[in-house]
Amino acid sequence: MRSRNRNYLLAVVLCSAMACTIGGTPGALPATTPTAAQTRTPLGAALPTRFSTPSKLPPTPQEFPYPRWVADFAEPILESVSGRRPEFQDDFTQLNRGWFYFISGNRRGPFYAHLQEGTLWVKLPEAGEDRDFMVYNPRLIRKNFVLSMDFQFEPTQPPDSVRFQFDQSADQSVAVDLFKNKTWVMHWGPHNNWQSETGSYDYLAPERIRILIILQGDACAAYLNDVPLAYAGDCRSGDEVRSIPWAVTFHVRAAPGHLAIASFDNVRLWDLDRLP
Repeated sequence: MRSRNRNYLLAVVLCSAMACTIGGTPGALPATTPTAAQTRTPLGAALPTRFSTPSKLPPTPQEFPYPRWVADFAEPILESVSGRRPEFQDDFTQLNRGWFYFISGNRRGPFYAHLQEGTLWVKLPEAGEDRDFMVYNPRLIRKNFVLSMDFQFEPTQPPDSVRFQFDQSADQSVAVDLFKNKTWVMHWGPHNNWQSETGSYDYLAPERIRILIILQGDACAAYLNDVPLAYAGDCRSGDEVRSIPWAVTFHVRAAPGHLAIASFDNVRLWDLDRLP
């Protein structure tokens, strides 16, 4: 009898150490969403099969609900474009489809942006005093849209960042900054008085990061790897867009004289004004 008791106690201890349960399974770890804080900061701070439409939002544990704007603003828009062919898409497996850049001080531009290994390659040179290198494509200029793409920080230094910027005028825009140190900022409004929301995100290098940005009317929202990131209900005064070819730009940014590289892939854009 003592031997049986010892065996039973040993089984209980082993089962506890291995997270065993009787009549059930261990609970899943709760999902986390980026933290955010409101601040104000000044300026300066052929359909390929590999494309997919935005996935439906994953179910969320009741104790960790997504923000209200997800159901009120974003979900209806994402459902409206689900299964619909994008108005523009590029997986960078063909010739340059209208991506350009400028060289500071060179009047001969614009120049065709560099494609490498099936990606759009955006590189800030190590020499020189520039701290911002941007590419643009005039075909991305829309008033109301869903824009999705994958990007990756190439192996440089943690202070590197990428920016996705959408101009309404010469002095007013919406911009989302993602830093290699796993922080983010969304800016909006006049450049001399940008409003901003900040937070952190999870990222496992060297996986690509998928960002999805929605601009509809006065409101803007962003997702990161299918997780709601940021929202502003008054990010712009209507659906105006600046009338220049580089009204929509992708940037790589770093300290002056510092090498910084980011690559972009699977760019897709749905024009919400063309929905039936």
